Amino acid sequence: MKNYTFRSALPAWQRGAETAMNRWLIFRTESKKHENTILSLTGSCAYNVHVNGEFVAFGPARAAHGVYRVDELDLSKFLTKENNVITITVAGYNINSFYHLDQPSFLCAELIQNGEIVAATGKAGFVCRVYSEHEEKVHRYGYQRTFTEVFNIKTGSSDFFTKESYDKSDLIETVCTGEKVFIERGCRYNVYDKRLPENIVSRGTFKYGSHGHEMKYDRSATIVGTQYPNGKSYKGYKLSQITSNPAMYVRNLDLCEIRDVRESADAFEIEKKSFAIANFGLNTSGTINFTAESDNDATIILVFDEIREPNGDVNFRRVGSYSIATFRIEKGVHNLYTFEPYTFQFIKFYAIGANVKITNLHSRFFGDDATSKKFRGNDEALKRIFDAAVETYRQNTFTIYVDCPSRERAGWLCDSFFTARVEKILMGNSDIERNFLENFLIPDKFDNHPDGMLPMCYPADHPNGSFIPNWAMWYVLELEEYLQRSGDRTLIDDAKERIYKLIKYFEGFENEYGLLENLEAWVFIDWSESNNLVQDVSFPSNMLYSKMLHCASRIYGDKNLAEKAERVKKAVNELSYVGPFYCDNAYRKDGKLVLSGKYTESCQNYAFFCDVATPESHPELLKILIEDFGPQRSETGKWSEVYPANAFIGNYIRLEMLYRLGKHETVIDNIRGYFDIMAKTTGTLWEKVDTRASLCHGFASHVIYWLNEIGYVE
Repeated sequence: MKNYTFRSALPAWQRGAETAMNRWLIFRTESKKHENTILSLTGSCAYNVHVNGEFVAFGPARAAHGVYRVDELDLSKFLTKENNVITITVAGYNINSFYHLDQPSFLCAELIQNGEIVAATGKAGFVCRVYSEHEEKVHRYGYQRTFTEVFNIKTGSSDFFTKESYDKSDLIETVCTGEKVFIERGCRYNVYDKRLPENIVSRGTFKYGSHGHEMKYDRSATIVGTQYPNGKSYKGYKLSQITSNPAMYVRNLDLCEIRDVRESADAFEIEKKSFAIANFGLNTSGTINFTAESDNDATIILVFDEIREPNGDVNFRRVGSYSIATFRIEKGVHNLYTFEPYTFQFIKFYAIGANVKITNLHSRFFGDDATSKKFRGNDEALKRIFDAAVETYRQNTFTIYVDCPSRERAGWLCDSFFTARVEKILMGNSDIERNFLENFLIPDKFDNHPDGMLPMCYPADHPNGSFIPNWAMWYVLELEEYLQRSGDRTLIDDAKERIYKLIKYFEGFENEYGLLENLEAWVFIDWSESNNLVQDVSFPSNMLYSKMLHCASRIYGDKNLAEKAERVKKAVNELSYVGPFYCDNAYRKDGKLVLSGKYTESCQNYAFFCDVATPESHPELLKILIEDFGPQRSETGKWSEVYPANAFIGNYIRLEMLYRLGKHETVIDNIRGYFDIMAKTTGTLWEKVDTRASLCHGFASHVIYWLNEIGYVE
């Protein structure tokens, strides 16, 4: 972690509003044409940079609590006019989420030309106003993210972004907010490709219904204000406080009819009380941008998702979030865009109150750079899957690894273990992985977590104290592979104290056999029946515990940990394996451990992945897993007493097991069987084997690792 020092700028914000929820400010400065112009900036929570109204960048790179990574943006090529307007829109969310941290708002920025500072926050050169066109008191986007976006756009709203002359009556004074700890960005900059829709795929009409307050069933709406035993609360605006409720409004727009069409999306008109659905051809992640024109005041509501429903409609609540954005516009022509990136293949445009014309529809893609790696061979299915895996990786790598760019955008452990392998193959380095791992090492402690435990995802706020003990084990597994990939011994040494504290935490749960028993919080094995078989003794958890101890023993040269890992392995084999399968869990009865008699495919996969079972020690089980399990098992019905695995992560550790054993033909057959339907449907790879969750999940890009190692990537 390298500190960063601004030469002049100080952190600044609106006086008294540092902790106001969903307060957005726009900072503005002006610049002549110049060949050497650098904008250095960081802030809390998020910002967009525009030059003359054109998007430049989103930031900052995500960091741990209490530190802020600094961007250095070269604006030279964007300064195309004699007089240029540079704006920085900053969203100060100030609520707990898995995406943006709940920290007081500020911006620290300085504009440097030919080495001279020409504008600096807290000093001179920037003016500021509240982004009053953005509505603050709205409901959350979902449990894991911040707020939905509602805009009230008036004639002249864009002047502050684009024109030399603008209304100065609403300028505000900013004040310095106090010292901050700044660090270098630490990873490469992302790209913002422009992506266009393929066509308008559906049209239809609606009528206004009345279905009551259905939001009472939505977690992110109903638990706002909940006080947890630790004194923390779940933040946001309560339903009684919000000034706009677009989600409830859309739920009361009853579908009258919907029909398939094939029209150009270059320019399309929508009559009032009608809608049009744009198709982008595959999942993409980024901002939604378009120009809207209307002869009267109108409301345009966008709802979006990764797939369409069987009837052709778009379900903006499919993944439990509010995939919705609202633009109320005065009559005229307006260039509109969302502030945050979203994930979608289909966007449904509602026209309310007046007819509207939409032009220049596009997405500003957010993600890692394109790769020079290409698929080798003529297998069309594998080529589709490779392309989908690349797309999945890019969309889930935005300054850190995230689980999905849609529902959460959260930096989850375990997911990162798989995504990290892909970064090295596609990008040739592990820069983003280093940022990801480093964030877990920066804080002295993690609020609301037991001493020694790591958060399940980070940077994130966990006011309810939730964590996944298994995911902390995956951190150690990834550390060992990171060392092999990068040779970065410094980070490994920096992590040593934290890893030994983690091991000490787990020691408090060891029973008479040396096995972990009654683990706290959310014990996660796989999105399957496995997650219902985790107490009192979870054998997959102990298999992973053994592997974690072996990894720690190797990276820190600790023979005692290796011996302990072997004792755990021996106890699992003696207690869990009853032939031909491992039992998932055991419970206490009259003081003794009793097997539950339940078996899952994931448990068997864990056994081989964690080296608790080997081809030599369990040949019969291995033969069954290779020949009778896999994507075809749902059709054959074999071993129906063994619950099937899901994509995350049971099927992935199955494929890893097969790959390590050299069963490459089986790996390739399984890849086709599991993933081709995903590639055909969304052009990305999914969290689960069906469409009931995220359809672009970072870990799933790991398919590239196997294709590369087997020789399908060049």
